[in-house]
Amino acid sequence: MPNKTELIKDTKYCEIHNQGRYVDNNYTYCIEKIYVKKLKRFEIRFSLYKDLTGHPEKYIARSLDVTELELISLLKDAIEKNVFTSEMIDEMSKLLSSSKKNSITYYHTFIYL
Repeated sequence: MPNKTELIKDTKYCEIHNQGRYVDNNYTYCIEKIYVKKLKRFEIRFSLYKDLTGHPEKYIARSLDVTELELISLLKDAIEKNVFTSEMIDEMSKLLSSSKKNSITYYHTFIYL
């Protein structure tokens, strides 16, 4: 079953199709599924928007810095808004499951040393 996409915004550079959001005061942190026109492909973009006088949600071209809890909220919303394909979610799930097992093994090895 294909993932549902929704065109949110069309710019010169890209089309924003889906967007997971975490809003905090004047900032909006996002994970977006974008279609880059020049490259003719979909990409995942971590982005930051800031509310400015006369320009709500102005795109800020810089890195996205969030706490772990903010990132969890952002990922949850991105998954609910179909930013990621089901294949990507499956791979992330495998990675997290594998990482958890490795952490537990490392922890038990460390305790017994």
